[in-house]
Amino acid sequence: MRSWAAAARPTRADWAAGAGLGLLSLSVPTGSGGAGAGYLATCRAWEAAGESAVLAGADEPGGLLFGMAAHLWACQEPLLAFGTPGQHAALLPGMLTGSVVGAFAATEDEAGSDVFSMRTRAERDDAGRWRLDGAKAFVTNAPFADVFLVLARTGAGSALGALSAFLVPRGTAGLTVGPALAQVGPAGAAMAPVQFDGVRVGPDACLGGEGAGFAVLMHAMRHERAMILAPAVGLMAGALARAVEHARHRVQFGRPIGAYDSVRERLVDAELSVTAAREVLHGTARLADLGELTHRRAALTKLHVSREFGRLGRRLADLYGGYAVLPGTGIAQLLQDALASRFYSGTEDMQVKVIAEGWGL
Repeated sequence: MRSWAAAARPTRADWAAGAGLGLLSLSVPTGSGGAGAGYLATCRAWEAAGESAVLAGADEPGGLLFGMAAHLWACQEPLLAFGTPGQHAALLPGMLTGSVVGAFAATEDEAGSDVFSMRTRAERDDAGRWRLDGAKAFVTNAPFADVFLVLARTGAGSALGALSAFLVPRGTAGLTVGPALAQVGPAGAAMAPVQFDGVRVGPDACLGGEGAGFAVLMHAMRHERAMILAPAVGLMAGALARAVEHARHRVQFGRPIGAYDSVRERLVDAELSVTAAREVLHGTARLADLGELTHRRAALTKLHVSREFGRLGRRLADLYGGYAVLPGTGIAQLLQDALASRFYSGTEDMQVKVIAEGWGL
């Protein structure tokens, strides 16, 4: 796993290799071509992949894992839940093997978390075909995706039935993928804007039926928020293991720095962050296995793990001191990935909103 996970610039072969490790199929029922191992086993596999990437010395350990996890939770999972037998047959086998890459196109420049303000529209013609017009931003996997799961407005106002979801193959006339974004984190992940100018798809491209877009979005967000940071827990564990080795071998004032209480305190605090993040993640995955995963619990998990990710990065940066700015330690990239984790799948404020609304506030 280590040599695969250490790929600095992920290729389609890396996707296929990751799929070969079961990362895309463990959570999928056996009747749909998966291993049927459940969500907890899936999270543990993603953690192992993240930890291995760090221990292998990857320059950008989070990028490939983030892209594959976005494919799994925001595209493959909704396809499983809402797809027709025909849609499953056309896309699911390739998605499970990594030969078909999915990209979830929901966010817009003027409508991030406010999905009912999105401007991308889909209108049906007399022949029953749909025409999509609009633009999406920050689309993970867009530079090489094979299929786009696109949210578009098909009704008026903020009614739950005003949105629909469409499966749009790459190469469809009118679909244009913009230049890849140069984001600092997760480094190595591929993102780009996507434009839809008169994109025409048939009625069989609609996922879940007309008006099911909000339900598709909520299903994707519930699973993504709950489990997309599983590889980050592995990154945290790997970074901690490397920091412990650094503390054993870095000598200051005639002693390894691990002999000093201030350094030990930082390491123990980092271990608390890893443990706290892992325990919440695993508890959430168990709920998902029982069919009891709620939006509130998913948001709580995303908020908690992302905060512990940032906390660990800051503690380890203090441990390394000036060496933290050197690429070889991986700390600067860890901090950037932790920063990014606060915003995708909804900002911290959005997670707080979902959690508080669970109390009826």
